[in-house]
Amino acid sequence: MEMTVERRYPVDVETLYAILTSKAFFEQRYAWGKVEDYHFDAFEQTEDGALIRIVQPITIRADKIPGFARRFLPTRADLTTEFRWHPAPEGGYRAEYRFALGNVPVKVSGTMTLLPGSDGGGESRQITQVAVRSSVPLVGGKLEKLIGQRFDQALEGDYRATLRYIKEKQ
Repeated sequence: MEMTVERRYPVDVETLYAILTSKAFFEQRYAWGKVEDYHFDAFEQTEDGALIRIVQPITIRADKIPGFARRFLPTRADLTTEFRWHPAPEGGYRAEYRFALGNVPVKVSGTMTLLPGSDGGGESRQITQVAVRSSVPLVGGKLEKLIGQRFDQALEGDYRATLRYIKEKQ
């Protein structure tokens, strides 16, 4: 399953990049969600760009998961989120990202590109391309769809939280 989502922000590309690569942004986001059990596994500048890796142990409620998927999902696992940011060839910035949930046989990865908005400077665009892939025969497509729907909801939540952060911190 693949999807592309474009969002617009009321700040320039440099400001948006500074926000999305700041520890304070992630700490505030987790605080808003009342999440205390997480840690930064990596948060550093490398020769290739910024590397951010966050690990969060999560509990998965079986009653929220369709029957076919329960045998593939543990009740508790580490959610690893990783971004590798670098300048984008077309200007702005690009991150390769991945999300992994323990040993669940579904891979979520893609790119997030930050570009100037059409207004010439005061706004920016975030184009997120997502690929959800499962290696499970027969029900892999169903798993991809299930995870893809949840990821789409997460992207919408991320957008709202980033707008809130911009409004409160600018």
